[in-house]
Amino acid sequence: MLSIITCTILSDRRLPLEIIHKTIPAPKDCYTDTYLKNNTAFFDIETTGFSAKNCFIYLIGLVIRKDETLEIFQFFAENPMEEKEILTAFYRYLSPVSTLICYNGLTFDIPFLKQRTEKQNLSFSWENFRIMDIYQEMRPFLNLLHLPDKKQKTLEMFLGIQREDSYTGGELVAVYKEYEKQPAEEKKSLLLLHNYEDILGMTKLLPLFSYLRFFAGEPDITSAKLEETLPFGADSPKKELQITLNTSLPFPARLTVEKEMYRLTFRENHVYLFIPVLEGELYFYYENYKDYYYLPLEDMAVHKSVASFVDKSHRKKATKSNCYTRRRGLFLPQQADWFAPCFYPGKIEKSSWFEYGGDFLSDSKKIALYVKNVLSLFI
Repeated sequence: MLSIITCTILSDRRLPLEIIHKTIPAPKDCYTDTYLKNNTAFFDIETTGFSAKNCFIYLIGLVIRKDETLEIFQFFAENPMEEKEILTAFYRYLSPVSTLICYNGLTFDIPFLKQRTEKQNLSFSWENFRIMDIYQEMRPFLNLLHLPDKKQKTLEMFLGIQREDSYTGGELVAVYKEYEKQPAEEKKSLLLLHNYEDILGMTKLLPLFSYLRFFAGEPDITSAKLEETLPFGADSPKKELQITLNTSLPFPARLTVEKEMYRLTFRENHVYLFIPVLEGELYFYYENYKDYYYLPLEDMAVHKSVASFVDKSHRKKATKSNCYTRRRGLFLPQQADWFAPCFYPGKIEKSSWFEYGGDFLSDSKKIALYVKNVLSLFI
């Protein structure tokens, strides 16, 4: 149950303002220790609409890390006239804070707060804060999840976080307007609960940064091996390169994502990268086709210095499309010219293949470079 404390906020006049306050233990996990330091705060606002010109803020939620606890404050405006008081109170409670964390706050909350602050003839500077917007930071990774949307509640569901609140912010606008006309604790509880679970829910999204941290760091490869697997529905086994990587932070949920022909599986403190290996014959194209002749019987191109020894009836000037030689072996895919020479199944395309030599797995620098290039495709 939330405890209610009453204080007085000084502005142009003195008005009693309810500040809903609750203290809970700070989670004891590596994510909290890494991202939620002392004097770090989460915040979220509830408004009567999207337009800061025509609508106002009726509720602001704030969570501040203080040693081993999370101090949770909610500033509630009983009516539009109290907006100035809750803004003043909110800004005063931010005095010890150095880092602010929000969800889509750079796009909505902060611009809205700035406009309403100006409207209420208040002044406040955001320049001294480090702002971390979970939505903006995670957006490159969120595209991999193929979720129905990128709302905070959807991410909470992805992590298995359950809510008591079942309303959206938009649905609660009508509840607040009803409360304005006829105050009732039941309506107020709904409004407070939604905001409370929004700000507390943000703290529970911190584990998502373990995925982003993995992509931002240097790959820590623990093993790389060539394996034969039988894909579902396939008639014969296929070769694939399987690479295992370690990560400093455990992942909150098991996840498999695919990009192009590469597959990543996140599980606890490990990432597994699966890359198909092509076994067969590919083409290598020479750059300056004008210096080559094509030999139809051999289906290959040779340099003109060599072609001079070939009967003229068995050779013809090469074109871009037939100025190639063929190579049989094992090949790994690449989406750019990461490694040379580049081979192709047919005509030259953006993606290509490079030869998997016997020394590839023993060349740690080459594997690390390859893995880093592959991972860069995902975000």
